[in-house]
Amino acid sequence: MQNAMWLAAIFGPYLVIHGLWMIFYHDNMSKIWTSIKNTPSIFHLSAALLLWIGLAAVNTYNVWAMNSTLFITLLGWIMILRGVAALFVPQLYIKIAMNPSMMKLWGIIGLLWGLVVSWLAFGH
Repeated sequence: MQNAMWLAAIFGPYLVIHGLWMIFYHDNMSKIWTSIKNTPSIFHLSAALLLWIGLAAVNTYNVWAMNSTLFITLLGWIMILRGVAALFVPQLYIKIAMNPSMMKLWGIIGLLWGLVVSWLAFGH
């Protein structure tokens, strides 16, 4: 449980801040995604970083319990899946994750997930 709280204290505030930024500055995010997908080395580095962070999170805390810590386990696995997808099926990843019309939605999802995870870390 201590590892879950530690991860929640890191990922929660990050997701809240980044989610808000994506909601209010989705045009900038769209420009950044375009730049990333047009620069193969940065795209690969981003995918590898997602995979690495996801593996670290799952290695630190991987408990499938039906309680609030499930959000931490799911976050780690989602990051792993995103990293693997970006490495092995980049066109599909670009189509889904980097869709400019979806930027606000991804921001809202990140914000909500971050609020839940922050609550787990600081308010639980």
